[in-house]
Amino acid sequence: MKQAFRSLALSAVLLSVALHAAWALTLAVTGDVAGPDAGAVSDAILAEPAVEAVLLAGDTDNEKTTPLGSFQKLYKDTFGRFLSKIHPCPGNHDRSSIPRFSGYQAFWGEAAHAPEMYYSFDLGGWHIISLDSVTFEKGGPAAQAQLGWLKTDLAAHPKAPVLAYWHYPFFSRAKHRGQPRMKPFWEALYAHGPALVMAGHNHVYERFAPMDPEGRTVAETRGIREFEISPGGAPPVLRQDKDAPGPASEKFDGGVSHVGFFILEPGGAYRYTIKAVAGTGAARVVDTGAGDLLGRGAPAASESR
Repeated sequence: MKQAFRSLALSAVLLSVALHAAWALTLAVTGDVAGPDAGAVSDAILAEPAVEAVLLAGDTDNEKTTPLGSFQKLYKDTFGRFLSKIHPCPGNHDRSSIPRFSGYQAFWGEAAHAPEMYYSFDLGGWHIISLDSVTFEKGGPAAQAQLGWLKTDLAAHPKAPVLAYWHYPFFSRAKHRGQPRMKPFWEALYAHGPALVMAGHNHVYERFAPMDPEGRTVAETRGIREFEISPGGAPPVLRQDKDAPGPASEKFDGGVSHVGFFILEPGGAYRYTIKAVAGTGAARVVDTGAGDLLGRGAPAASESR
């Protein structure tokens, strides 16, 4: 009898692990896309067949001017090979057309979610939020409207684990530093609960500890963990700015392009692998880890569906 119970218990554990693995979702994250290394970064994403969605954290075209033709040229035979999987958000280079953002909006079509250029969607049991930090940074009525929308959107999803992404990082020790005007985004997310945040702009990889909006380290089940993952092909920044204000990152890697792969479970557990991608196409792992936003103790999946 005891042996039968042990067998049943083991079967239940194995079934639970199998179900978690079956339900897990794999995302790729990068930003600041430009040639010629966009080809190598997009190859690295294509080399991971489990990837179901790609989040671009702004500067989806990092050229000096970004009319429609610039996007079309950049994405041909690079990120354009999986265009239907991409969920963009705008960066400061994306506005460099006349009228502003016209190239971005024409290229991305419905995915741009114009005219607001912020939106949310549910995927793999997670609530994912794409924000327009470029317009928000300017302040005024448009910024207040976006912040109001964010608070309403979060309130409508009280129990789902949250991943948000936008272009300007709130914290950073890289060349352009953090953007303090992103603090209301952090305050809204922090008031709702724990979250993962993805950003770009500074052309490095940085990972921060879970923090509150004041930059104080807190428990993961309370705080926001920021990942800055870029560039996705644009010229990289090499070193940290040690005089930059704000908290230091737990991990910093510069001088090369990056792409992050995140395995998300519907219960809030996650696992990440960050790869540095050279222009030659050679990729190496520079950071790995796991966490659990909601503290439910579910094992992070080792593979996704």
